[in-house]
Amino acid sequence: MTDPVEGPDRAAGVDWRALAVRGPAATALIDGTRVLWASARAAALAGCGGSGELCGADAPGLLVPADRDRARRALDRARTERVETAVVRLRAAPALRLEVALSATRTGEVAVAAWDVTERLARERALTHRATHDGLTGLPNRALLADRWQSARERARQTGGTSFLLVCDVDGLKDVNDLRGHGAGDDVLVQAAKALTREVRPSDTVARLGGDEFVLLVENVPADHVARLCDRLRRNVLPAGGAPGRPVRLSVGWAADDLGRPEEAVLAEADARMYEDKRGARPTPR
Repeated sequence: MTDPVEGPDRAAGVDWRALAVRGPAATALIDGTRVLWASARAAALAGCGGSGELCGADAPGLLVPADRDRARRALDRARTERVETAVVRLRAAPALRLEVALSATRTGEVAVAAWDVTERLARERALTHRATHDGLTGLPNRALLADRWQSARERARQTGGTSFLLVCDVDGLKDVNDLRGHGAGDDVLVQAAKALTREVRPSDTVARLGGDEFVLLVENVPADHVARLCDRLRRNVLPAGGAPGRPVRLSVGWAADDLGRPEEAVLAEADARMYEDKRGARPTPR
């Protein structure tokens, strides 16, 4: 196809043909799912030697299999809604994320323009992760814990299951900071995060509230499961030692998530039992 752009060549002073052919976006024209025309940029991204090699190809077939159905739906919507966008990955370059804008032409084909948004999406994911996770350990922070807790409460109201909240404090961290420096103390916190994560199911949440305090949200379990979990955590001596004769370990407190109480009351109960555990009285969930 020799003329991919309909309408005047220089409407409003813009050379639309040159923009499609030589612009930074990867552009193409698609009839059904078949590529009628493609720019050199589109051919290069698709791993083709030139535009002619790409013509006649099945457009969704150029994508990774997981994105093909979504691309077909986007093409269909573009023909009826005139404008559609999607983010897809090419089979020839699966690490790239292409943001694709599709719009119907007057003759029924779909005009496509695509931009590489891999770095932009990575930055957005990083910003979202920093807003919801602890910078040192990578665990969910207080905000994400609150969000997951609300979701857990909604599920509990629907299913009648019981969740438990466990508060864990790293005993001996001050000794590590005083004797070996705060860098060593940070290493202890990272080891504690890993130790806690190993002990729970993927569906549970381990969060760091700050300082030496961690919180576990354990959903839909019986009390004896929580009792065994508390015992395992208490026996878990962390690898970085503190003062002689004072190993770094975890104190643990728990509370059943009674939906009739506010979250602050449940957290306060678990926190109070954690301090009982520090003093040596270790309550067992019943």
